[in-house]
Amino acid sequence: MWKCKYCEKTNFDDQIICPYCNAPNPAAANRTPATPNAGTPLFYGSQSQSNQDWNARYNPNVSAKSKVGSIVKYAVIGVAAILLVVILVLIFQKPTSGDSAAAAPQQTKAALKGALGEIGGSATAETPAPTATPEPAPEPFTAEAAVEIYLDYGETYQCTTADFDLPYAVADDEVNWLCEDNDAGTLCSSRGRITAGNYQVDPEEKFNDALTVTGKTKNGSTLTYTVLTGRGDNYIFSWSSSPRTMKGYTSGYVIVSDEMVPQCSGFTIYYEYELTDGKLNSDRWSVWVREDGTTWVRVGDIYLENNVGKQFDIEFDHPITFNEICVQPETYSDDYSCTTSYAIGYLVFN
Repeated sequence: MWKCKYCEKTNFDDQIICPYCNAPNPAAANRTPATPNAGTPLFYGSQSQSNQDWNARYNPNVSAKSKVGSIVKYAVIGVAAILLVVILVLIFQKPTSGDSAAAAPQQTKAALKGALGEIGGSATAETPAPTATPEPAPEPFTAEAAVEIYLDYGETYQCTTADFDLPYAVADDEVNWLCEDNDAGTLCSSRGRITAGNYQVDPEEKFNDALTVTGKTKNGSTLTYTVLTGRGDNYIFSWSSSPRTMKGYTSGYVIVSDEMVPQCSGFTIYYEYELTDGKLNSDRWSVWVREDGTTWVRVGDIYLENNVGKQFDIEFDHPITFNEICVQPETYSDDYSCTTSYAIGYLVFN
């Protein structure tokens, strides 16, 4: 008995082929027939058949692999042939006028890449979109406000880029502001809020000296304001044309303004004396103003030495309107004489 390895059916030993699938008996190849030319047919009721590839018939996977291998082999041969043709064409192609020899390798490379891409069935890569070119940074500029800013004492003003003719738009929060140092007490915040000072530095000037408020941007641009503070009033102080009579100062000259100083809260006085006769029993001097031109009000004391001038800040306890100032020594002696000099400035208006 033997088992067919192809259809796995069991057969008799004397069977040369499998009656189920006609596959040959492996043992029959080693067996010599007793009567090789006998008339008995070799197969039961069957005719002789040509040789067959039994492995291919009963192992289709093996056959398929063989076919795939053949296809791959022929595809590789075809690709090689196409590449060979492309190379030969590029080598023998006549260069156009003006082309350099160095361009040939680049053309060959491009042609090969294109041929391989088409043969392999790969898609051509898309060209990336051009990157947007960044806009150049704006150039720094210098701009000055079209008009000067006039502020009353203590008045405020908000800086804004709208006050300027700019080459391009600048947001208010992009500007950092600063006020230059000044005696009038005017300030400016970094956000551009200007607050006028309360001092009239020189009473004879209608407005304090002009000052500059500057704004700076991150790219170095500069914006400037010209700011003046005051009310447009001026006061000229001089010695009175006649003596005044008051407590402890029976006959003396006082400092007089040509205009009434309204609602003033104080001033700064420089004062100096030179004793010409007699002596003084004290170095304290009292300062008075004539409120509303009628009533003398003591507003402070100063301390002086002979021939030594000093500057003093006088602060009132309430705003006073006046036009006369008296400075006298606190002494009980009438037996003295002196010359004096003064200067008035920094009128305070709260």
